[in-house]
Formats: sequence, C-alpha cells, structure tokens
Amino acid sequence: MLDFSKILVTAALPYANGPLHLGHIRSTYLPADIYARYQRLIGNECLYICASDEHGTPIVASAEKEKKSPEQFARHYHDKDKEEFEKLGFSMDIFHRTSSKENREMTQHFFNRLNEGGYIYQKEVAQAYCENCKRFLPDRFVIGTCPYCKAEGQYSDYCDSCGKALGPGEIQDPKCLVCGSPPATKTTRHYFLALSKFAPKLREWLTGNENLQKEVVNYVVNWIDNGLADWDISRDLDWGVPVPGEKGMVFYVWFDAPIGYVSSTVAFTGKWAEFWKNPDSKVVHFIGKDIIYHHFLFWPAMLLGTGEFNLPTAIPTRGYLNLEKRKFSKSKNWFVSLGDFLAEFDPDLLRYYETAITPHKVEDADFAWKDFQARVNNELVANLGNFVNRTLVLAKKLSDSKIPEPKNLDARDKELLELIGKKKEKISAHFENFFFKEAQEEAFFLSAEFNRYLSEREPWKEKDGQKVSNCLYVCLRGISALAVLIEPLLPFSSKKIQGMLSISPEQIKWDNAELELVKPGTPITNIAPLYSKISDEQVEKQQAKLKG
Repeated sequence: MLDFSKILVTAALPYANGPLHLGHIRSTYLPADIYARYQRLIGNECLYICASDEHGTPIVASAEKEKKSPEQFARHYHDKDKEEFEKLGFSMDIFHRTSSKENREMTQHFFNRLNEGGYIYQKEVAQAYCENCKRFLPDRFVIGTCPYCKAEGQYSDYCDSCGKALGPGEIQDPKCLVCGSPPATKTTRHYFLALSKFAPKLREWLTGNENLQKEVVNYVVNWIDNGLADWDISRDLDWGVPVPGEKGMVFYVWFDAPIGYVSSTVAFTGKWAEFWKNPDSKVVHFIGKDIIYHHFLFWPAMLLGTGEFNLPTAIPTRGYLNLEKRKFSKSKNWFVSLGDFLAEFDPDLLRYYETAITPHKVEDADFAWKDFQARVNNELVANLGNFVNRTLVLAKKLSDSKIPEPKNLDARDKELLELIGKKKEKISAHFENFFFKEAQEEAFFLSAEFNRYLSEREPWKEKDGQKVSNCLYVCLRGISALAVLIEPLLPFSSKKIQGMLSISPEQIKWDNAELELVKPGTPITNIAPLYSKISDEQVEKQQAKLKG
C-alpha cells in the first residue's frame, strides 16, 4: 500500500504509428485511469500524465511511404489517440508529445547530466548504408527475409510473421526500404549509456522495493546477474531529439520516450518539481510486459545517473490481450480498433470487460466476442443495470419519483446500510494495491446483495406503506453508494446515476459512499436503463469483420 498525498501516474506512451486497438487499453491506459480516479476520490493530489511517442525509424519509414513529414504523420495519430482516450473517459491531465519543445530540452538535460557523471561514451559501430539514398539505414529502413521462418519483407530487427527478434546482420537478402538497393556496411560513431555501471544500484532498488511485483523483479534480476549490455542511445537520423553538438544524429527513441513523463509534467504545471523531485511524492508507471526492460532497468538507470528525480515507487505490469486466441495483427485483418469499437458500443462496456479479465499479473488474456457478450449481459446488465433500473422504476411508481422518508429501519435494513462501509474498505484496499479486478468484483457483490434484498422485500406486494418506503430508501442509498464506488471503474455509469438521483459532482468523494447523499423528498428524474443487452446480431457482425 502506498501512503502519500501527491502522486504522479503515467501510462506507457502510445506509439504514433497506427490506430489503437483493444489490446493497448488493457495493460496500461485503463488501469492507470482507474488508479488516478481513485486517488483523486480519496483526496490526494494526483496527476495522470501521458503523451504520444513520436520519434524513431518506424515513424520516419511510415511517413515516407505516405509522402508526409514525420511531424505531420505523428500529429495525425496523436490527435486520433487523444480523441479516443477522451471517449473512453480517460482522465489524463495532459496528453502531450515527445516531439515537443519541453521534451527536447529535458532530453538534452538528461544527456548532459549523464555525460557529466561519466555514464556516456562513444564507440564505432557497423551499420547498413544505402549508397543510392546516401544515408545510414536504421533497423526499420532495412527489409529482407527472416532467417528463421523465411518470411519475406520483414524488418531487420523483428519478424512479424514468426515473432522473432533479429540481431544486427541476421536478416537475409537485405534491401533498402526506400529504393530497394542492397545496402553496404559502414562504420559510424554512436553514443552509449554505460548501463552496466548501474547494475549494483539497480539490483538494490529492485530487491528493496516491496511495491514492485515479485514475479517481474525476479525476471529482471536475472538479467542483471547475467550482465547488462550498455545501450546505444543515438541514431543517424534527422527526426528526433538532436544530440547536442552533432549534425544528423538524434537520440534513440527509447532514450527520449520515458523522459516524456517528466517533460509532459513540465508542460502541464509549473509545480512539476513537487511531483518529480519531492521525496514525499510518489511516481507510478503503468506498463505492459513488452517494455519491462526499459522501465525496470534503462529508465531507472537514467534517473539514478542524473541524481535529480524520484525513482518509480511502483510499476504495475500486465500482459498482452489476444483476440479470439490469436495475436492482434492489422496486416492479417485480425484486429479491432478502438475507434471501431467505440462506434458500436458504450465505453463502460469495454472498461468493465477488460477490468474483469485483467488480474494484477503479467499473464495474458483473451478478448472473445461471445465472452464479452456473456459477461456484459449476465453481469453488467443483469446485476448493476437491473438493480438500478428496477429500484428507480419502483420509486417512480410507489414513491412519486422521490426519495422516500425512512422510519424505524429494521435489522435487515441496517445490515445492508452497514455493508456499504465494509465493502468500501475492501474495495479501497484493492484499489491501493492495484487489484482492480477484485475491486470491481466487490462492488458488484454489493450491488447483488442489494438486488437480493429488493427481491426479498417485494415492495410491489407490500401493503404497509412505511415498509415500502424503508425498502426503497435502503436501495436508493445502495445506488448512491455505488455511484461513488464504481466511479473509478465505470465513470459514465456513475455519471448517469448521479443525474437520475440529483447527486452533485462535489458529493462524489470516497468518504461519502456510506452517507445519505440524497435527502428524502429529493426528486428522481430522467429514469433510463444504464445499459442495453448485446444482441447475437451485434456479435455476429463483429465476428464477420474478422473473417472478412
């Protein structure tokens, strides 16, 4: 459990090289949003920082294919990602860009500090060079045949067909991506970060931080024990953060990308140092397991080398999301973009489902349309949706669309109201420890208990008017509590409940969950179902898109 009043939450920067898909949301952006929303509800000063990652050779290569500048190409996806994040209710305080002035200045500051500390050196390296284009070719500008599966047209650092990472010189029949000429090999001078020098301090930090997942720490410590390789942190390109004093050389994208966490905070607030340099403030990075190395070794080493900034307090790490038991692949049409999903479904449906299948572990999960339909219909609609709707409809019919006045509540009534506080404490503990799946399950257990109570009491049959009022009052208290407890998880659903019960946004605070947020006599307005069931036709339509 993290005990603090200032917290800086980040989500791994989305790469501005294509549309977001459902898999991107599960490990990073949704958990970060849930955590940030909860921290704000309990009264902490919490910033949720993110930015688009806009440098690197893949963006340069893609931009050239579309006859655009890298800046124009990256801006398109930055704007698209920002719009879709907002539609999903992500409460980012800023969604900045690594191509920004702030990131350029902060990256060069990091480099200068590391250089002054003796952690930077230069070395000659062999690299592909295109005589026709007159330039060095970074990894993504060389394509060829995979030496393992023989797939053609693969980048020289990674085979999309078999998933193998390729080392320098491994690609067969290499060609320049732009002109198709076979490249020559020339030497060039690059800058390196002496990552190996940080091994003892990294090991100490990793093994001494109880907030890091043990399964990840054990994995990373093995890398340290096997010997850390120094990192080549420069590239012969024009697009990127320039290396000070060099022409036609920029920093490797994984050098300036994590610095984007700091520079984006600088862009958002003049109080940025209170979050990055104050020892009483904590930094929490949410990432997917594919970037463990960068966040558990490379980035902490950069922070240690500058000696200015807080090390991460926690780095919650989660696995991949597959689609119907296969890896997402746009080229193979095995892909559901975030934009396509949001055009068809309520954003809270995705938030609910992805939280429900995402424990605080690095294990992978699977998005299956039939399972998505079943969980939404049988859990979200049948539990929370059903409880809220039937209670409000009964209040409209039996209590003149107003919160009734309670009198002489019995033991069962009081038991339900006391359950709110008990569940609130359990949910709070889960949120603090990044167990968002379990927090959601506890909230839905509470909803199910109130729904069961409503069925037990059968107010539609009750002849005693006061017993009817007491039952409806207790259930409406349950609904107002849920409006608070589910806000980090399902903000759109919470907002709908607030509107129907005339709850003001100022009342939505964690400490208020078990209080009487709506006084007797308060009108209940604009009653409408929270959700609609997902039909077989809707699912078949989505499955057909994959098959097509």
